[in-house]
Amino acid sequence: MPRVDFYVLPENSSTERFACTIANKAWQQGHTVYVETATREDAGVIDDLLWTFNDISFLPHVVLDTAGTPVERVVIGWHNGPPANYDVLINLTMDIPAAAERFARIVEIVAGDNRQKDQARKRYKSYRERGYELHNHTLDSDHDHT
Repeated sequence: MPRVDFYVLPENSSTERFACTIANKAWQQGHTVYVETATREDAGVIDDLLWTFNDISFLPHVVLDTAGTPVERVVIGWHNGPPANYDVLINLTMDIPAAAERFARIVEIVAGDNRQKDQARKRYKSYRERGYELHNHTLDSDHDHT
């Protein structure tokens, strides 16, 4: 069963920037990471941020806009589904991705308006019903997100 970590960010925090931080940490630890976005435009935002979110380096990655096997350990996608054998899923959509059970770890980032928080609660409930191992992390505004 996958482990699901819910990160509850302080008000006015950037979900996308935090996703980049988590992807970078997982990459540094040798994991393969799939970032699921809702649209091509959302994937473009993450793509741009992964080049610029860190002042002194960038995170090697690829946007998966066609079926195939990527060579990078960090992949961003929105409609093709994740590549095989990736172990960390960062979900930036309002739903649980269809292939979620294939991952060892799933990252859910909770921030934004009440609608987004309500959707996160629904995902939490669904993960719990599936028997996934759940963990919550509430970050305060003084927390170093790096």
